[in-house]
Amino acid sequence: MSNPKATKLPSGKWRSRAFDYIDEKGKRHYVSFTADTAKEARLAAKMHVPSGGRVNVPYPDLTLREAYKRFIDSRTDTLSPSTVREYRQASKRDFPSLMSMKLKDITPELVQTAVNEAAALYAPKTVRNKHGLLHKVLKLYAPNITLNTDLPQKNQPEVYVPTTKEVDAALNAADDFLRVPILLASRGSLRRSEICALTRSDVTNFGVNVTKAVVKNDSGKWEIKQPKTAAGTRFCPLPPDVIKEVRKWSFSANPDQIERKWQRLKEKHGFTFKFHAFRHYWASLLHSKGLPDQYIAKIGGWSTVEMLHRVYAHALRDKMPEYTDKVVDIFKAEFNAPKCVKMR
Repeated sequence: MSNPKATKLPSGKWRSRAFDYIDEKGKRHYVSFTADTAKEARLAAKMHVPSGGRVNVPYPDLTLREAYKRFIDSRTDTLSPSTVREYRQASKRDFPSLMSMKLKDITPELVQTAVNEAAALYAPKTVRNKHGLLHKVLKLYAPNITLNTDLPQKNQPEVYVPTTKEVDAALNAADDFLRVPILLASRGSLRRSEICALTRSDVTNFGVNVTKAVVKNDSGKWEIKQPKTAAGTRFCPLPPDVIKEVRKWSFSANPDQIERKWQRLKEKHGFTFKFHAFRHYWASLLHSKGLPDQYIAKIGGWSTVEMLHRVYAHALRDKMPEYTDKVVDIFKAEFNAPKCVKMR
């Protein structure tokens, strides 16, 4: 601390603080110095030498797998159960050539080699996610390692948007259990986890209040938690006929049950898209009708409009001929219109 401040205490003495270290959770710790005068207190703080700085090499014999475990354990109260579960799985399967190594022996070159090996087995997005977690762990427990890893280029996501005809076909083929989840996803933008967390009290005469989600915890058991982001808490308007069907639903399902039902329906009737694609349909339909993207993102539970654009802002495939005809008509009208004769 280059210019520490001093505070006068009720006793009349003066106290000044100096930075000491950052713990495993990223919390900064300070040491206090008390003296008869402000000058003496500030001088003592200024002369203090931090005990360890940022947990730099206090863990030279810690293996990367042990560092992962410490990192995850220190965040179980702040991360969602599904994220904790994913991180624990990552510590078991990611970068096997590095996990048993001690932090002091890991180099940027070895990290690059491990990433190259992963790139041969996984999609670019998956590799980038794996490296992101690795970078977080090393930044905390071995900040002396400066990573400058070359990562595989992201692929443009292929987003399938069902047509209205396909959505109707799915609704007609679904049984009473699956029909309501399809309605809530395609008419209200709800995710499977949000559908399964609904109760009758969440249903109003105008739509549903989405305030929670059913997710698996670290032990693999289902539990109800708040949405991952604040954007997930929202009100989703629904047509009266959909609300009527929702009120009659069982309200007793988990995401795996919905997924299994949908997989069986897909195989039986030849549907080729995932259940989550019903949300794609909802967003794309509203987008094609000219609703502001800010509104679509808000009631759809996306944190930013950019996220909506990146994944969901696609025109419906069954609307493409209509749009194509409109483009042709616009230019035909523009260039075939009679020209105005200027008056001299």
